[in-house]
Amino acid sequence: MNHKGTIYTFQCPSCTYLPLLRLNMELTRSNSYLSSTSFAVSSPTYSLWEYETTPGSSTSTVPGPGALTGKAVKALGMATLRGFDRLVMARHWVAIAHAFPHTDEQAQRIRHIDKIYDDLLEFSRLGMYSDDINARAMGLILAQIGAGQTRYLIRALARRHSMELHILLTGILTQLAHLWNPFLRGIFSSPLSRSYTDAQKWKKESPIPPLILFLSKVIRSSPRACRVVLDVGFLDVLVSLNHYFTCEDIKNGEEYYLYIACNASLLDITGYKENRCFVASHPITSLWPTSVAERNLFSFKIRCEALLLGPDSDVVFVERSPFIWISLVGLCSQPSISEIPSKELLRSLVFDITHDQALRVFLARGSYNDKVSLLSRLFLRLWQSVTAGPISANKMWRYHFLFSLHFIAAIARSSFENKRALLHAGAAKYLVHALRVVKPDTYKSAMEMIREHGLSGLLKLGSTSDSSMHQYLSSAIFALLGETF
Repeated sequence: MNHKGTIYTFQCPSCTYLPLLRLNMELTRSNSYLSSTSFAVSSPTYSLWEYETTPGSSTSTVPGPGALTGKAVKALGMATLRGFDRLVMARHWVAIAHAFPHTDEQAQRIRHIDKIYDDLLEFSRLGMYSDDINARAMGLILAQIGAGQTRYLIRALARRHSMELHILLTGILTQLAHLWNPFLRGIFSSPLSRSYTDAQKWKKESPIPPLILFLSKVIRSSPRACRVVLDVGFLDVLVSLNHYFTCEDIKNGEEYYLYIACNASLLDITGYKENRCFVASHPITSLWPTSVAERNLFSFKIRCEALLLGPDSDVVFVERSPFIWISLVGLCSQPSISEIPSKELLRSLVFDITHDQALRVFLARGSYNDKVSLLSRLFLRLWQSVTAGPISANKMWRYHFLFSLHFIAAIARSSFENKRALLHAGAAKYLVHALRVVKPDTYKSAMEMIREHGLSGLLKLGSTSDSSMHQYLSSAIFALLGETF
C-alpha cells in the first residue's frame, strides 16, 4: 500500500513507551500524593450472617439482609471519593497552570516556585493521571524549553529519581522527534510540539537549538543526570543532526547556531572523565565534523561568557564563538585535568575552551587538597606570565592579566569550598602583587591596610578605581574576600 504523503499524528503520550509506563507505575503507585488512595478512608468490614444446620447437614454462609445495601453504600462512597479526587486535582492543576509561562527572572518572584515545578513534573508522570493531564503538563514543560527559560525546571529535575528523569526525557525527545530526526519529517507530527515551537523567540531560526541547550544544562547539573541523558540516546540525536553540517566551513546562520549548541553539549559530556571512552566508542566520533575556519583569538568578553558554564548558564551565540573550533577526538583523548602540565593547561584556559568543563567538574567533585595543588601551580604560572611581560600597553599581556582576574572571580563565586581553596592556593597574594602592577601608587597603602586589618584591608581599596582593568581587579577582590570577612 502506498503511504506517500500520509502524515501520522502523535496523539496519546501514554501509548509511546508502554514498557516505561508499566515501570513508572510500579515505582510511583505507592507514593503518589494526588492519587485516590491519598483521600481514601478505611472501609468497615460488613459481616455475614451464618446459619448452622443440624449436625448431619452441611454448613453454608449466605448474605445477610444488609449486605446488598452495604455494597451499594460502599460503591457510592468510592464514587464520591473519586469525584472529590478529580475536583482536587483540577483545582490544583489550575493553580499550577496559572504560573506559566514565565522567564527565569519572573520565576524568582513567584511564591513556592520549586513546589510548583515539583507538582508539574508529578502531573507529567505517565499512568498516574489522565492522558489529558499528562499532555497539558508536557505542553507547559515544552514551552519552557522552547523559550529557553529552564533554570527552575533543571533544579526540579535534579530532585527526581533517575528512572523518572529517563521517562520524562524520553517523552520530550519523542514529542519533538520530527524536528531532530530527518526520516520522520513529513510523516510524523506531534500536536504538543507546537507548545515548544510557538514559545521560541526567533521564529526564522532552526527550532532545534533550544532542545540541545536544555539537555546541555541537564548534563551540567550532575554526573547522574548526564548518564541519563546518554542513556536516552542523546548521542544518536546528535548523529541524526549531522546532515545539517554539509559544508566544509560552517558559517550560515541556522547551521552555525545549531553547530555551536551541539558542540557545547559535547564539551559538557566529555567534561566528565568517565564518559570519554563511551563517546570515543560511539560512531559520532568518526562522523562529527570539525570546522576548518581560521582560528582567531576571540574577544575577552566572549571568553568570560564561556568560562566554567554551569547548569544556570547560557551558551551565547556570537560570531567567532569559541565553541566552533572544538575537536571531538581531542575532547575524548584529553587526560585528567590534574595530569595536564600547568603551562599547557593555563594556555588552554586563556585562549581555548577545550578543558573548561573538565576543570568545572574537577572543582565540583575533586578533593580539597587536589584543588589547592592545581590552583597553586596555575597561580605560579600566572604570576610568571604577568611579571615577565610588559605592562598594560601590550594587548596580549592585558588579555592574560584580565583573564587571571576573571578566573579568580568565577571560581570564588562557584562555591565556598572553592573560595577557600583559592585562598590556600595563594589567590590573595596574587591580587596583592597585582595591585603593585596595576595601581603602584596605592600599593604601599594597601600593604599598610593588610598589616593593620589582614586581607580584609584589600576590600577598602577595591572600589576606588574606574578603568576596566581596575574594575576587574575590584571584582576579583570582592568575589574572593567579600563574604569571607
